[in-house]
Amino acid sequence: MSNFIAMPPTSGSFSSGGLSTSGEKTLGSSLAEDSAKNALFDFYRMSACISHELGTILPQLKMRLAVAESCTSGLLGTTITQVSGASNWFEGGILSYSNEMKHNLLGVEEKVLKTFGAVSAPTVCQMASGVCSAAKCHFGLSISGIAGPNGGSMEKPVGTAFIGLSLPKNFASLRKKIKVKKGKALENGMEQNWLKSCQLMKHIYLQQESKTVVLGAFETRARHFLFEGDRESIRQSATLMALYFAYENLLGE
Repeated sequence: MSNFIAMPPTSGSFSSGGLSTSGEKTLGSSLAEDSAKNALFDFYRMSACISHELGTILPQLKMRLAVAESCTSGLLGTTITQVSGASNWFEGGILSYSNEMKHNLLGVEEKVLKTFGAVSAPTVCQMASGVCSAAKCHFGLSISGIAGPNGGSMEKPVGTAFIGLSLPKNFASLRKKIKVKKGKALENGMEQNWLKSCQLMKHIYLQQESKTVVLGAFETRARHFLFEGDRESIRQSATLMALYFAYENLLGE
């Protein structure tokens, strides 16, 4: 079983690819910062709890999920399928490590890859909508980032990750019609603490969230994170934040 330690990132801003600019990132109270520095997260158990919740929510909405991964190299799909019964709501995934795979299998436009790069909001948005189209499903998640230790730059340092999400254009109205019931995986005290840890991680590591962009039959959004740690911890952090991104949006939180 693998563990990782979440450490607070340096502040940053992003001004291209549909994300608005921001000033200095405020990390919140010193208590929150100390908690993030010292917390030891059990990655697989945390991700299993959120995956279990997705498996409770998606069938109620009659929706299926597909994923497109780059820097996480299948880790997102692995964490989802550690939950028994995932085949009832998980369609599968595409591992698109190269730009050629992103273009050929997911339909990411070459001009987007050339202009913004593989690690960008426009790219993960097209990855998320592209995997929905490829898998003929309703809900897409995508991840592209720089896990290190090499490959970073001043503009996009190691730890940079973009997470894309794609939902049907009518999802907001659909969610209002169906009273979604949460599962029981997050009911006891330990699991509630893990959920709070996800909320804290989002608060500390999230740099920007893009506006909604319509791509064909889907509405897409992206989140830009800046994680710290070694290669494994960055990949795990990106995976966990992708699951939490899905959880928040399905519940409308």
